[in-house]
Amino acid sequence: MRTIEKIKTIFLLIGLGLMTSCGGGGGSDTPEVNLPETPSLSLPVNGESCSSYTAVTNNSAKAEISFSWASAAYATSYALVIKQAGVEVANQTVSTNVLKVILDKGKTYSWTVTAKNKDGEKTSATYSFTTPGNPVGNYVPYAAIINFSVNSTTSMASLSWIGKDEDSNASTLKYDIEIKKDNVVIQSLTNQTVTSVADFVAVLNSSYQIKINTIDAQGSYSTSIVSYTYQ
Repeated sequence: MRTIEKIKTIFLLIGLGLMTSCGGGGGSDTPEVNLPETPSLSLPVNGESCSSYTAVTNNSAKAEISFSWASAAYATSYALVIKQAGVEVANQTVSTNVLKVILDKGKTYSWTVTAKNKDGEKTSATYSFTTPGNPVGNYVPYAAIINFSVNSTTSMASLSWIGKDEDSNASTLKYDIEIKKDNVVIQSLTNQTVTSVADFVAVLNSSYQIKINTIDAQGSYSTSIVSYTYQ
């Protein structure tokens, strides 16, 4: 009988050992995720005429513009996207936080930088600037400077913006505003002359995207987009 009990005990210990070795595996096997930080833009200065540029030899209609931004933690590359009147004119990926791009003189551009790595990406706010020189026709308005925040005590979201144009008064500008929550449009306003919307209640753990078109009297426009996650 003792022999049988010993055999039962051995099998029990073996079974417990198998359960331990083949069990859940613990948290040590979970890969670490490090999303890059959101880039902070530096040059060209937002909403101003560009002063940092180099003349292009044999082409007086072009200027070489210097772009720079703060290095983002965990980023392995950066994608610089430049638009003019909402149309993409440059899209370059680099491993550094500086880049020079040749652009037309006398035009207003908007730009963003997206920091990337194997775990994902984060896109900066949208900045705008005007290249030196005389425009052909009229200047496109600057991309609006968007201010969006949520009061953590009341959960009320506040949205306002600043518009600017080189060749017309800011009071004559109009705006199209679109607000999305988790990729669903919750507000859409067109031809607005005000520079803010009424505060609204934000939902915890939701992502918001604000898109504003700034339109001048000639119908030229620029686009600003910012994203915000309320946590």
